[in-house]
This record gives sequence, C-alpha cells and structure tokens, in this order.
Amino acid sequence: MSAEHFTDKKPFPTRSLYVHIPFCAGRCAYCDFFSVPRGSCSPSTLASYVSAVLEQAAEWTKIFEAGEFATIYIGGGTPTVLGTELLGTLVRGLEPYAANECEWTIEANPESLDEEAVQMLAETKVSRISLGVQTLSQNQWPILGRVGSVEDSLRAIELLGSSRFEVSVDLLAGIPYRASDPAGAPEYIEAQLLQSLSALSGKVPHISMYDLTIEEGTVLQRRIVDGELVLPDTDSLARARESADGLLAAHGYIRYEVSNYALPGHECRHNLAYWNMDPYLGLGSGAVSTLAYPADAHQRMLGSMVRLNGTKNLKHFIARPAEIPPEVEIIDKPTAAFEVLMMGFRTARGVDATRFSALFGIPILELIPSSLERWGGEIIQKDNHIAIHPRNFDILNRFLVECFEEMDENRAMLKT
Repeated sequence: MSAEHFTDKKPFPTRSLYVHIPFCAGRCAYCDFFSVPRGSCSPSTLASYVSAVLEQAAEWTKIFEAGEFATIYIGGGTPTVLGTELLGTLVRGLEPYAANECEWTIEANPESLDEEAVQMLAETKVSRISLGVQTLSQNQWPILGRVGSVEDSLRAIELLGSSRFEVSVDLLAGIPYRASDPAGAPEYIEAQLLQSLSALSGKVPHISMYDLTIEEGTVLQRRIVDGELVLPDTDSLARARESADGLLAAHGYIRYEVSNYALPGHECRHNLAYWNMDPYLGLGSGAVSTLAYPADAHQRMLGSMVRLNGTKNLKHFIARPAEIPPEVEIIDKPTAAFEVLMMGFRTARGVDATRFSALFGIPILELIPSSLERWGGEIIQKDNHIAIHPRNFDILNRFLVECFEEMDENRAMLKT
C-alpha cells in the first residue's frame, strides 16, 4: 500500500509516538522480542540506524499528519546501549516533534545507565526514565539470565532518585525457581516478590509488575522442560500478587491498570493513551503503528483502523526508512470495537462509553448487555465510564471472553 493511499485521507489526530531501538547488551533467558545484540553491530551501523529513524520521523509525520506529540516513548531493546552521544543525537532530533508538555519516556537497563547519560538527558525534553529491573532478588537474577546485577539496579535507582526525572521500575512476577531449591514454592514466590517491592516502595513513583510469560524457544522455557526450573502454581502466584497489592497500597500506590501501580498523579500518560486505543505512530525497525480514520470528512465515527508492522530486517530499514510496509493490516470494525473494550477494561478508569458510542455508532449497554448484567457486581459505572473494580482484575479474562462471545453474536449491530 503506497503513501498516496494515506495522503488523500485525514486521520484522527495522532498524538503519541513510539520509537523502537532494537539493540541490547544481551538477550535475557525469557526474551523472545525482536532485538539485535549490540556487540554484533559496528558503531557506523548504530549511527546509520539513528539517522534512519530521524529520516523516517520527518517523512511519516507528514504522510500521516502526526504530531505534535503529547507522549513519546523510546523503547527496545535497550535504548541506552546506543551510548550517550548517539542517544543525544536521537533525542535532540526528535525534540521538534514534541509538544510543550510532552511526557517523554526512555527505557533503560541499570547496567547501561550512568551519570553521564543521566546528565545529558536532563538537558533535553525527556521527562521520564523506565528502568528494566525485573527483580532485586539475588536468587532470581541469574535465573532470568540478565546482564548486570542487583547492585547495578540499586545504583541506578539511587542515581535517578537524585535527578529531575519521573522514574518507573519494571518487575516480573511468577519467576520460576530451581527444582533443587529446598524452599517451598508458595513461600519462595511471595517472599522474593515482596523483597523486590519493599526495596522500591516509596523510592519510585511508578511500578509495573508483569506476570512472566514463558515463550517457546527461549532459554528459560528449555530449562523448565528439562526439569531444572519449576514454574509457580496459580495459587502461589495469586497469593504473591495479593500480598504485593497490599504492600503497594500501604505505601500509597494505586493500581490504575492490571499490571501498573502509581502514586497519585504519576500514571504513565503514554500507556494510558495506548490502553485508550488512541492512534500512535511507531518508528524504527520492528515498530508498530496503529492509525485511525473517520468514516468521512463530516463525522467522527470510526471508518477504518490500520496497523503498520515495520520491517525487522535491519539493513532494509536503514536503506529505506521512509518506506511504508507493503502489507498493511486493516482492522475491521468488530475487531476494533473488541480491542477498545479489551484495552479499556484493563484500566481502573475503564471504557469511555460516550466515546465508544461515537466511534462505533452503538452504546456499549446495547452491544454487550448480558455480559454487563451478569458481572454487574464487579463493575463500576461512573462519569460515563464502565470499569471493572481493580480488586476484581483477576476475573478480567473470563469477563472478556463473555464480552467477545456476545459481541460476536451482535456483529450486525456494528455499522460498517
């Protein structure tokens, strides 16, 4: 699909930008994301990649009428492995696209974040650092196959604590334990998670806690199949999660999304835009863009949603950064409606019922009435939003299955 296909259509405003930096110091044992080992790339390749991203930004913001951006998120991989000079070139090159009050996040791993990088970023529009810690347990660190150490993580947290940046830390729940470990699974899982949280609570305003997913073909998956490692059972993980919720609540954190906790006023605006299914532009090799177009020039009802999957061929991207992917995924209206519900119900605020009706031409209460009635005791309706109470997030998947089944029965209600 060519650029001309898009230039004759005026999209919904695109105010969020994601930039993918695929390079990392080394692949973790659990990772199956698209990434490129930093050691396999020459300095000129890294510099060419940064130049390509900036060229793509210049072209795509015009083609898709995107920006100024209210949120920018540079993720990976590990953006900080670019080194201070190249990372500075990237950030300064993107600054013209940032709105005045832009929330600008950069992901970093502790071992690649030093005082020089923090000082450089402090002189830019970057406002937020998301630190990939995953665990502060000496027992769990080697199981995950992470580069660096627990000490690197504690040093980075302390370094950022004295800076001007908003700080977020990523943790993993459900990390497997060694089959030879004499500790019982329930006690071990809960104790290790609480150890990490206790070291962080009150020191950082935002904590993301994701359940570890065991991906096919990873080092971690092979060690589990071989019987060397054991996954925690569902009950053990649930108890650990419940204890973690209690500890974080006691320190003032609000669970504003299934996997995210923040002190009041410190929620991640970029992620909120993502969960709201707002359009966003993705730059870089392997980046995804989701764009939305109205039904016609005179109304705000959704006409089409498109998803662009950037090439994962690094050489191809560097040679042709502005090229639009030949295959563009067109998301039909029923699928788009379910995605809006699925993402919205992940948050404590829930789905904006007024916006849903405007986009899809039907009220939520008419599209999934039986599901909402059946789960009424777990649902909150306030200020035109429909949400699952955070204490009931554990039933989210079951609720969404019922929503999907009912929506499938009522597909004809969604106007094309």
